[in-house]
Amino acid sequence: MWLLIVHSFALLLFVLLYAFRFRKLVPNPEPNLLLQIQTATKDWKSTHHLVLLIGFSLFLLYPLTLGFSFYLRSDANVLVVILWVIWAYNWSKYTFWRE
Repeated sequence: MWLLIVHSFALLLFVLLYAFRFRKLVPNPEPNLLLQIQTATKDWKSTHHLVLLIGFSLFLLYPLTLGFSFYLRSDANVLVVILWVIWAYNWSKYTFWRE
């Protein structure tokens, strides 16, 4: 349970850090957050893009942490992993390979 609390706090921290501190540093911010993530992968060494990518990766890992905090000692953890793979694949596909 403590891992879920730490993960939630880290996700909230990176989202708020990007929203209030680093979004102003982007030269031409896209109105769509998914397009910002897509452009952040090209130049990931700058600080504001790195904060955005860490926040997105924490968002992708959140269902896995949530599921493992409740179903780690049961057989339902297999379902958690399968649902997380579907979750991460769909978000990654929609974010990085949209046309």
